[in-house]
Amino acid sequence: MFYHNFTETDGHRVLAVCDKDLLGTVLEDSRIKFEVKKSFYGEESIDEEGLLEKAEKSSIINAVGSRSVSLLVENDFFDGDRILKIDGVEHAQMVKI
Repeated sequence: MFYHNFTETDGHRVLAVCDKDLLGTVLEDSRIKFEVKKSFYGEESIDEEGLLEKAEKSSIINAVGSRSVSLLVENDFFDGDRILKIDGVEHAQMVKI
């Protein structure tokens, strides 16, 4: 399960998704401090099927966590060679142009 927020802004459908255990945490390494905020990622649960349905409708996706990022890589939303790791946790973004 994941937490997600699905919004529309400036004509774009934006999906923010994180692994459930990461919501509210702070990831930090020598380069980056990254907060997995409830205000951005939301508090609404979604399963794998629902996540893939929302991703298909999205023009922008922001994902954090190994489960959510892996699922989106496996389904060709992200290039697996372009995944950022922050404090050992996967993070990826996609924008359809």
